Amino acid sequence: MELKFLGSGACFYPKLKNTSAYFIHKNNLVLLDCGETVYENLMKAEKLDKFENVYVVITHLHADHVGSLGSLVSYFKCVLHKQIYVIHPQETICQLLTLLGIEDDFYIYVKEIKNQITDLEIVPHLVNHVPNMECFGYEIRDKETCIYYSGDSIDIPDIVLQKFMEKKIKIIYQDVSTYQSKKPTHMYYGELENRIPKSERNRIFCMHLDSDCQELLRKKGFCLVE
Repeated sequence: MELKFLGSGACFYPKLKNTSAYFIHKNNLVLLDCGETVYENLMKAEKLDKFENVYVVITHLHADHVGSLGSLVSYFKCVLHKQIYVIHPQETICQLLTLLGIEDDFYIYVKEIKNQITDLEIVPHLVNHVPNMECFGYEIRDKETCIYYSGDSIDIPDIVLQKFMEKKIKIIYQDVSTYQSKKPTHMYYGELENRIPKSERNRIFCMHLDSDCQELLRKKGFCLVE
């Protein structure tokens, strides 16, 4: 399973575009989040009509994670005459699409990917991001490996960290902040240092960057998404 990133920036650091990744599994495209810059970048990266199905997995409803979802849904329905799958544990994603003028039959809503694609399972984990919205990270498993994609979160769930240390999760893709706040909304890199021993940091890929901090994170032993 190879994640290809369409952007790696935080909301207030547009230089790196909105954080989003995708992978291809048995001629199916699985997209993780669909912020404002994602639809255009995905169109440039892939010929979208070649895929059997497209699954868009949403971590939460902030604009830098769903800002172009309506356009992607509309493109598939109106131009390619196909419904894409929209995955989110809560039906609030459907309410958002309705407010954007997207009709119910433009897409297929499911709460999680399980048995929709052979040999692939995507399991949500509730994470701490902001107090007024439930947000989710995702454990993604195929026959060969298991990874974790944090979305936006101030921490790593204990069960995920335990599996990571036991090598049951191979890689963690974690949003990282370089600003220490009294009311954090992303994982401060110093806290990530505290939780991850140096010997395992080469399996942590930092994303959702809020500054020109790549060299700092490399010196700490972490990897960066490309």
